[in-house]
Amino acid sequence: MRSQAEAAALPSLTLASADVSVSAPFCGETARGAIYLAARYGLGVIVGVGNMLVMTWWIGPHAYGLFVTAVGIVAFLAILARGGIDTYLVRSEAPDSRLYGTATTLILAASIGLGLAAASATPLLIHWYGSREFVPPYLALLMAIPVSALTGIPMAKLERGLEFRRIAGIELAGQSLGLVVAASLAWLHAGVWAPVMGQIAWQVFTLIAAGVCAAIPFRVCLEMKHARPMLSYGVGLTASLRTWQLRTLVNPLIVGRFVGAEGVAYVALAIRLAEALGSFRLAAGRMAIAALARLQHRREEFRRALEQALYLQVVTLGPLLCAFALMGPYFVQHVIGVRWMPSLRIFPFAAAGVLVNSVYNLQASALFVVGKQWLVMRSYVVHVLLLVVTTCILLPRLGLIGYGWAELVACGAYCLIHSGLATTVPISYQRLRPWVAGFVAGLFLVPVGYALLRLN
Repeated sequence: MRSQAEAAALPSLTLASADVSVSAPFCGETARGAIYLAARYGLGVIVGVGNMLVMTWWIGPHAYGLFVTAVGIVAFLAILARGGIDTYLVRSEAPDSRLYGTATTLILAASIGLGLAAASATPLLIHWYGSREFVPPYLALLMAIPVSALTGIPMAKLERGLEFRRIAGIELAGQSLGLVVAASLAWLHAGVWAPVMGQIAWQVFTLIAAGVCAAIPFRVCLEMKHARPMLSYGVGLTASLRTWQLRTLVNPLIVGRFVGAEGVAYVALAIRLAEALGSFRLAAGRMAIAALARLQHRREEFRRALEQALYLQVVTLGPLLCAFALMGPYFVQHVIGVRWMPSLRIFPFAAAGVLVNSVYNLQASALFVVGKQWLVMRSYVVHVLLLVVTTCILLPRLGLIGYGWAELVACGAYCLIHSGLATTVPISYQRLRPWVAGFVAGLFLVPVGYALLRLN
C-alpha cells in the first residue's frame, strides 16, 4: 500500500543497495533497469491519475476523504512492518531459504502486531475524529497489512537479480488491476468500498505475482543468527526513512481532525496531482545512489554530476507544474468536477514543495552515499515537526490554506541537508537559483492572473 511519497523512500535505497554491490559487467543491465523503472513510473502515473479521476468523479470528496484517511494510516504501518528487512535481503551476499524464512517470520510478526495495535487504537481515533465513518474501511485495510508487507521479500529477490523488467510489469499490472476493481465498484455506487477493494486487490495480486516470479516458498522459521543482524540493520535504516514518511500521516490525522474527511480529500488531491507531475524524480532518486556511489572517490566529477542532475530535474519539473497551475481550473472543472475546486487553492503550495524537494532529494541520496544518513534523518525530523506544528497552528485559523503554508515552512528543514553536503561536496546554486525562484513565483502568480482575467 504505497503512496508515491512512500515509494520515493524505501525503494530508492533498496535498489541502490543492490546496484552499489554490482560489478562493472552488470552496467548494461542496470541501465536497462533504469529504462524499465522510468517506463513503469510513466505508465504508473497514467494509471494512477486514471484511478484518481474515477474515484474523484464517481464517489465524491467525502467518500474519497474517508478512504484517504484510512489508507494513509494503514500504508504507513505496512511500510513500517517491513522494518528495512527487505533492504537487508538485497544487500546480503548469498541469502538462502533459512534467511528468507527468518525474514518472513519477522515481517509477519511485525505485521500482525502492528495490525492488532492499530485495531485496538480505533476508539482513540473515533474520539480524535469525532466520527465512526472511517472505521469499516480502516479495519478492512488493516487486515491487508501482512499482504503488503510480505511483498517486500520476493521483490527483494527480484531486485537482487536485477529483474527490473519483471518488477515493473508486476507493479504496473497490480496497479491496473486495482484500477479496474475500483472503477467497477465505483460504477456500481459502492462508495468508499470501491477504492478500498481496489487497494486490496492490488496488494494481493502483487504478492502472488512477485512470489511466483521469484519462486520463493513462504515458510516460517526463526534463526537468531540471521534475525539479530537483520533487525540491527533494519532499525538504522528504518529510523531515517520512516521518519520522513511520518509526514504522510499529517493529512489523515491532523487535517482530518480539524476540517473533516472532505478537507482530507481536497489536500490529498492537490498533493496527488503535484506528485504525479513530479513522479519522474522517483525514478531518478531510485537510481541516484548507485550512480553517485561510483563517483564518490572522484570529488569533482561527483559535484558536477550532482549539479547537472539537479538542474535537469528543476528545468523539467518546473514547466509541468506551472502548466497545470494555468490549466488546473479548466481541468478540475470539466474533468474532475466543480466540487473539487478547493483543491486548486492547495495545489501551488504542494507543487512548490515538490519542486523544492526535487532539489534536495538527490542531495539526500548523495549524503547516503558518503555515509551521513543520520544527518539526513535530523533534517527529516525537523521537517516533520515543522509540518505538524505549523499545520496545527495555521489550519484552525486559515482553513485549508493553512496546510499549504505549513508545506512551505517545512521546506526550511532542507537547509540541514544543504549544510551537511557542503562540508563534503559543496555545490553551487548559481545556475539553479533563478529557475527555482521563477517557477515558484509562477505557481502562485499564474492562478492570480487567471482569476483577474476572469473578473475582467
